[in-house]
Amino acid sequence: MKPIKIGFDLGNNSLKIAANRRGSLEFHECPLPENLIEEDTVTMPHAFSSFLKKVKKDLRLPSGTAGLLLPSSQVICRLVTMPRMSIDQLMLNLPHEFSDFIHGEPHQYHCDYALCEEPPQEEEPEYAEMTMMAAVVEKQQVIEYGRMFAAGGFPLRLILPQEMALINLVKTYCQLHPDAPKEFCFIDLGYLSTRIFIVHHDRIQATRRIPTGCRELDQVIADLLNVDRFLADSYKRGNHQNILEADRCIEIYEHIAVEVLKLVNFYHFTYRQNQLNGIYLIGGGAEIKPLCRILEEATSLPALSVQELLANTTGEAAWNACVCAAGLLTDTGKEG
Repeated sequence: MKPIKIGFDLGNNSLKIAANRRGSLEFHECPLPENLIEEDTVTMPHAFSSFLKKVKKDLRLPSGTAGLLLPSSQVICRLVTMPRMSIDQLMLNLPHEFSDFIHGEPHQYHCDYALCEEPPQEEEPEYAEMTMMAAVVEKQQVIEYGRMFAAGGFPLRLILPQEMALINLVKTYCQLHPDAPKEFCFIDLGYLSTRIFIVHHDRIQATRRIPTGCRELDQVIADLLNVDRFLADSYKRGNHQNILEADRCIEIYEHIAVEVLKLVNFYHFTYRQNQLNGIYLIGGGAEIKPLCRILEEATSLPALSVQELLANTTGEAAWNACVCAAGLLTDTGKEG
C-alpha cells in the first residue's frame, strides 16, 4: 500500500488534519459547520463532501492517498488472545470476539487485527496462543465514509480506530528511542467525552471512557455569559474574561480528573513494575490550561509534550488536537 499522505480525525466539533508535505508534517484544525455532524454521525453527506473540497482548496492540501480515524462509537478495538490458528480460521472466529457489538449478521461487519509481539519464553507452552489488537466495524459505514471523502477529493486507503493510531505513534517513537519507557498514557480531551489510553508498545494495556467533554464546558460558558454554544466555544478558546477559571468550569475539570485518577491508580496497582512517568494531553481540550493543571495535580504525573512523538513537524498550531491524525501517517502494522 502506498504511504498515506494525509490523515483525517473527524470529531463532532472540528476536523483535525495531518498532512505529509515533502517529508514534514503540518497540522490543521478546522471547525465544522453547524449541524453537519451530530453524535459522531454525518447528517448531510453531500454538504460534508463540499466542506472537504473547500478545506482542500483553502489549505492547499497535497493530493494523494488519505487515511481516516473512525469515531470511537462506530468501531470496537480491543486486546484479544486466541489459540494459535491459521489466518482463515482466525477471520472465521474473530467476529465471535465481538458478539456483544455485532447486532446483525457477521458478514455485515469487517474484522481486522494487528498481531502483538510475544515475550521470549524458555519453553514452548502447552497451548500456543496469539495476542492481537482486533477491531470490528460495520461494512456499510466504511463504504459511506469512502464515498464522502472520495467526493471531497480524498481517496481513502486506510481506516483505523484511534487505538491503532496511538499504537503507531508509540511504536515509531520507541524504534527511534529504544531506551525510552514503554508505557504511554494518553488523555484525549474530546468534545463529547474524555478517553484515557495506556499504551504499552504494541497494545492497549488499559482504557476508560468518561462521558464528559468540552461540550459540557461550552454549555456552562454559554449559561454564564448568556451566549449561544458556538460563541461559547470561541470564548473558551480565547479564555474570554478568564472564564476558564470559573467555579462551574473547575467542577468539570475536577470530575474529569477524578475519573482519570481511577484508571491511573488501577494501572499502578495491576502493573507494579510500570514505568509510567507522565501523561500526554491530546484533543481539543488539551489547550485548556486550568484543566491540564488539575490533571497533573490529581495524577501526580507531569504533562509531557506531544511534540516529542511527532518527528519533522512544522509550526506549533494544533499539535495536541491532531496527534491521532498523525498516527495515520506512521502506520507500522496491519491495519485494524
